[in-house]
Amino acid sequence: MPAPSASEIENLASSALQSSGLRGENAPDLAKALGQVCGQAFTLFVSMAMVAPGIPAAAPPPPGSGSTAGPGMLLPPPAGGPGASQLEPIALGALSSNKLNGEQKPALAKAIAQSIAQALTLFCLQVQVAPGMAIAGFATSSPGSLVGAAPAKPMLQPLVLGFLQAEGLRGENIPDLAGAMAETLSNALTQMMSRLKVTPGIPSSPGATAGPGRLM
Repeated sequence: MPAPSASEIENLASSALQSSGLRGENAPDLAKALGQVCGQAFTLFVSMAMVAPGIPAAAPPPPGSGSTAGPGMLLPPPAGGPGASQLEPIALGALSSNKLNGEQKPALAKAIAQSIAQALTLFCLQVQVAPGMAIAGFATSSPGSLVGAAPAKPMLQPLVLGFLQAEGLRGENIPDLAGAMAETLSNALTQMMSRLKVTPGIPSSPGATAGPGRLM
């Protein structure tokens, strides 16, 4: 399972909320909701993710064998993953199912969706397909690995805070919530990156891949 499960992300969220000083009675429910929405979002991402064509290759004919010779790029959302508009109803459902039904629920759901979508976009910009995928018969014949780094908490935290504040969420605990969400997203994306592989079978010309690739 390349995408972290909801329960795995719930544990990450619970630890992040506690380390941010958010230990109120609703903290476990919020951790569970974040686990559910992130778990679904990352599963969607894996199913939609696309490796862009044009990875440099060295596969001279005949027989069209060799390997990729340069890094490959991931297409960011919305082409290569879910956007905020797709994630917002998932976030709203996760908050509702965990009885987080205050008047700010729609605003929180929107901010969560925007935060996840932005984190996935940054993931696609910072993570690349490693060179060295084997090519045989003008198609990649071995799984590819990913290199780079998932977006870190210090990069995500001001973005998450901006989304929360833009939705009118301005209480004294909002900066702590932004930090916890950023930490959860960073840790979960790092886990996902370590598990993902590029599926073999990408068509290739002698000098570059000629079609898109998928993740597994």
